[in-house]
Amino acid sequence: MAKKFTQKETEQLIAGIREAYEIKIRQLNYRLDGLTAENRSLRASLAEYRQKEGKIGRAIVAAESKGEEIRELYRMSAETEWRTLRLFSEKWKKLAEQMRGVIPADEAKKYIELSENLAALLGKDPNAFAAPKAQEEEPFDPRAVIGKYVEGEEESGFNLDEVLNPKGELDLEKLCRNLGLMDE
Repeated sequence: MAKKFTQKETEQLIAGIREAYEIKIRQLNYRLDGLTAENRSLRASLAEYRQKEGKIGRAIVAAESKGEEIRELYRMSAETEWRTLRLFSEKWKKLAEQMRGVIPADEAKKYIELSENLAALLGKDPNAFAAPKAQEEEPFDPRAVIGKYVEGEEESGFNLDEVLNPKGELDLEKLCRNLGLMDE
């Protein structure tokens, strides 16, 4: 048999159920408030991360652009250095040929080999590193060199004393041009 409840017991039971629901509703409202605050915080963090993502994206694009600029600058710099080395190589070769007979033969040979090696490195003469050619070299004769100098002195007006003890101001630019070390 089912027990009959009195009105007072029914009201107490309803009050207890109501209190339990009110407690549960307060807990759910409290949890809802917490989730709402957490949602706002997460939205703010998301906006901040999106802003950072945009900045990072722009920084990456700027870095790539700057990298391309730097790469182009170094390419142009290397190209300029390459041209300078080629010009130096050509002038060195001319100077080495001019010095033949003026300086000892073994030194002249070293100068010429250096110019040939430099030209090969720069792509001018791919056979420059081939086995050295056997050449009959005449021994260095200082008297012959001095004799050639004395013979050439009268024609050119070159005076060794003036070179060693210049009377006027020394013009290095003119001297370098005369030696073929500078373009005119």
